[in-house]
Amino acid sequence: MDTIKLAWYAINAYTPHIFIDSTGCAFTFIIAKLVAHCKIIAYVHYPTISTDMLSLVWERRPNFNNSSGISRSRTFTYIKLVYYVIFALAYGFIGSLADLVLVNSTWTYNHIYKIWRLARNRIFIVYPPCDTYSLTSMDIHNRKRLILSIGQFRPEKDHMLQIRAFAAFLHDSRYKTKNRDVKLVLLGSCRGESDERLVRNLQDLAASLGVSNSVEFVLNQPFSVLKEYFATASIGLHTMWNEHFGIGVVEMMAAGLITIAHNSGGPKTDIINVQDNEKECRTGYLAYSEEEYSTTMNIILNQLSLEKCLAIRESAQKSSQRFSDDMFNVSFKSQLLKLVFLKTQKSK
Repeated sequence: MDTIKLAWYAINAYTPHIFIDSTGCAFTFIIAKLVAHCKIIAYVHYPTISTDMLSLVWERRPNFNNSSGISRSRTFTYIKLVYYVIFALAYGFIGSLADLVLVNSTWTYNHIYKIWRLARNRIFIVYPPCDTYSLTSMDIHNRKRLILSIGQFRPEKDHMLQIRAFAAFLHDSRYKTKNRDVKLVLLGSCRGESDERLVRNLQDLAASLGVSNSVEFVLNQPFSVLKEYFATASIGLHTMWNEHFGIGVVEMMAAGLITIAHNSGGPKTDIINVQDNEKECRTGYLAYSEEEYSTTMNIILNQLSLEKCLAIRESAQKSSQRFSDDMFNVSFKSQLLKLVFLKTQKSK
């Protein structure tokens, strides 16, 4: 309701010809379309509700947005499922009021396509802008045996999986002596007490697995510090399930890190190419389980030749340019012209 009120005040203060929403507040379309008769452009980064959320509730799987208290109760599960279905129907109808729908990835496209049914012929992918140019200038030679994870400390980022996989990597009997010098750096920000509590739990996990001395936490630092790690790390680590896009993954690739991302969401469908043959070189790796992550770390640090590592780094840097600021500007403008063209055609 607050976003609808804000839209009402804004439209009353100044009524635009085109209303652009990039915040995910689809219910403001009620005011923009039905009251002010604006043309609407929606740039959707993450669906307010998705078919994945419905599946999690239906299958009674606990997750960061489906607490164990609800998933354990059949009654609460059905109540939440009814609420989600009603909300999804309303969200689908309101979203379909948009004249042009832009989404940031194939993953988001697939979900919006299923829910915003009446707007299916108006949905297009425009990848978000990433600061790739300032990172691709980094030297990809002489990297340290350092694994870098970036992102806010939130439960859905699954830093627990990173530490467990790293511990399995260090304790692998085949490379135990060789891997003693490898460090894992978890770099990110904390929004408040809940995130700080998560960091303490991660530190406790590292201690219980006997890898505290090899795991470093870098909290709430400026971008300049991140760039220093970008310039020295060998591997980039990403473990979030169903990340809608993955700007952090693009940044790691642009900086020349060999990135291991979660085998789902945007990293799988849009960002990382795992094909490796005579015609093209892979741009990174995908993994799902603790074992897969651990095995891939060993492949990169202990099995690949220096020449192959450099080839992957170069391929990743080149591929990251698909998501540059300039490419976003070109794509967004071309889609905006479609709206203008459609408007012109309808007026004839």
